[in-house]
Amino acid sequence: MAIRGGVMSESRVNLPFIVGALAKFWWLIVLGAVVGLVGCFGYASMQTPLYKSTVSLHFSLDRGASAMDLNQGSAYTQGQMLSFAQLVEGSRVLDPVIDELGLDVTTRELERALEVSVPQDTVTMHITATDGSPEGAAAIATAVGESLVVEVQEVAPRNAEGGSTITAVIYDDAVPPAYQSSPNKTRDAIIGGVIGGAVATAMALLIALLDTRIRSEEALSKVSDYPVLGKIESSALLNGRSIALLKKPLSHAAEDTLRIRSALRYATVASPVKVLLVTACSPGEGKSTVSANLAAALAANKDSVILVDGDLRRPRVHEFAGIDGSIGLTDVLLEEIDDEVAIHNIRGTRIDVLPAGRTPPNPADMLTSQRMADLIGKLSSQYTYVVVDTPPILSVADVNLLIPLSDGVVVTVDARRTRHAQLLRSMRSLEAGGARILGTVLNRARPDRSRAEYYSET
Repeated sequence: MAIRGGVMSESRVNLPFIVGALAKFWWLIVLGAVVGLVGCFGYASMQTPLYKSTVSLHFSLDRGASAMDLNQGSAYTQGQMLSFAQLVEGSRVLDPVIDELGLDVTTRELERALEVSVPQDTVTMHITATDGSPEGAAAIATAVGESLVVEVQEVAPRNAEGGSTITAVIYDDAVPPAYQSSPNKTRDAIIGGVIGGAVATAMALLIALLDTRIRSEEALSKVSDYPVLGKIESSALLNGRSIALLKKPLSHAAEDTLRIRSALRYATVASPVKVLLVTACSPGEGKSTVSANLAAALAANKDSVILVDGDLRRPRVHEFAGIDGSIGLTDVLLEEIDDEVAIHNIRGTRIDVLPAGRTPPNPADMLTSQRMADLIGKLSSQYTYVVVDTPPILSVADVNLLIPLSDGVVVTVDARRTRHAQLLRSMRSLEAGGARILGTVLNRARPDRSRAEYYSET
């Protein structure tokens, strides 16, 4: 088997694949980043601004004169700091603040607006209040700090004189903040842009991974071991059903076809080919374009060539040749006319064309008839090359029926449509029919921007 049957996605996900996907979908990544940035900035702008203000307190033990007593007192006070922090959340501290400031909130609501922190191994405490105004945040923090000082005096152990052994004082007053703490529009916008860009990047990689179309000659060479004879770039000239070498000999399309001719000769040097089938995986992939232009390229080397339209279901060859296709192969096989009458010459060239003629009700039977075998044998003795445009492989079995009459098959691959699995099935079908696959041609490939402008489309 010449086909690689391994899982394609395992070999596709590598650095070149990632770079190519990001380069192809850069606009999606930029769009995602911009949408994320603008969206988060807009959302942050609609939120109510909040301000934070902090009051700081110091706690000390009013007992002991020696250094040992002071150390023990400090250690004792540190051990009580978490207990004092719990007092901040209680109603005995917060209810006086609500009454003093006339706040329209409950004790629990005010508690959720406070943050209490005690630095490790210290006797200090920071109380941070959050409010919708700078002045309100400072007023709440100050009132809570003052209320806590009073409460500590009430709950602390008493000395012999009946006074509190713990003293709490405010050493850093709360002040109205100059800037809001949230929402942070700049930060949120940056985070939104990063997240949006990351999501878009993941989408780009996923789209690229799920897109199994064969976009390049490199990708085509990885699908099968058969030679890639060349590519034909997407061109308005070929979209108009033209033979590039005849209409514009210096065009990119003409040069592409000549390169394919050279590659085909190298591929058949050991065993020359006279009857050549040109096919594709599915309809609309450009097999007729390749057939007509390849026939012209072969004839350009002063070889006699006949182009036979073997697609009796959807004939197109006569359109490229610019001839009447109503009488042709079908009529010859029915022995209604001689092949000499049905064959047309493209004026000024060594290319003869045998169109398909009318569509018969039984194309497969006609292609497998002895009359068809005799006709191909006759043509191969009269011409250097017989190029047969055949139906797509996956649509009907006609191409497999013609394999015994041919010397080789060229498979057209559309860079915009043909998928990895389709080509694999097509190759397997041809191999099962005993075909000699000469190689593949990538049709409608992306134009190379760096290509020299010597060969111009105009």
